[in-house]
Amino acid sequence: MKRLMPAGLITFLQSPAGQNCHRADLIRITLPTGTVLCATDGQFDITVPAATPGWAYGTQVFAAATYGRWARGSITSEAGFSLKANTMSLTVIPQPGTAFPGMSLGLLFAAFNGLFDAATVQVFTAYMPFGGYGNVSAGIETKFLGTITKISDMNRSKAVFECADPFYLLDTKVPTILFKAGCPWSFADANCALDPANYRVNFTAATGSTKSLLVPTVAFTQANGYFTQGVVKCTAGANAGLAQSVKLHASGNLATMVPWLMPVSPGDTFVVLKGCDKTMTACAATKTAAGTATNNLINYGGTDFVPVPSTVI
Repeated sequence: MKRLMPAGLITFLQSPAGQNCHRADLIRITLPTGTVLCATDGQFDITVPAATPGWAYGTQVFAAATYGRWARGSITSEAGFSLKANTMSLTVIPQPGTAFPGMSLGLLFAAFNGLFDAATVQVFTAYMPFGGYGNVSAGIETKFLGTITKISDMNRSKAVFECADPFYLLDTKVPTILFKAGCPWSFADANCALDPANYRVNFTAATGSTKSLLVPTVAFTQANGYFTQGVVKCTAGANAGLAQSVKLHASGNLATMVPWLMPVSPGDTFVVLKGCDKTMTACAATKTAAGTATNNLINYGGTDFVPVPSTVI
């Protein structure tokens, strides 16, 4: 992507003071859990005030050691008519005991379990006057904006992520939707057009809940099967921010497709979204969590009546 540098920073770098200055990268990662991780490869923490030129967020502290040592690789960038995505590597070397933000899970273990997958990455560069480390009043440069696409290397001491700018989305296969009987939409998404708020239920985990089974303190009023193939998200507890698919809603409990990463304790809170089996029958007989019937066939995306493939000799 094009590097963005505010006018004041250009003036500073062209001045005698800018010829010999401190420099540090600022790395901002928006994680799938919604938490934002801010780190710097500088020697000490750097605070970027809200009104800093080139910075569009509130006052933010970029930690030098809290989340381990982070560093970026070279950024591929070219001017031309090619639609090839620009790339960048991102390396983290955490200390023993360094936890994933907002959880007690180790940073490398979290990376191994996919908690950095598809995270948004922004890289800024701060130029600070010599003897004035941390002074970013001249502004900061936007160096890179992209997404973590994969982990290229991982061992017991470090993880290396590969990042690509938004051009990598152009590699998506076309057509993205194939003719098939089942509806391709995710339940209550923009295509389904139903309001997810009407199909969600908040609940608290009771004694007997495990990593694979959630027992509500207050029984669900919805019939068994209502939440099967739905999504349950932890809103408070050791797994806060994480979500799992519901394998089965039976006997008033929710069995998850994959165990939660952290133990589930009584008192942890969750929100669960209704499931859908992607059929016309289910779409025509959808009910809200309160029991109101909704016929949503107008937004059904399946192609039930397309003839099956055949061979002509």
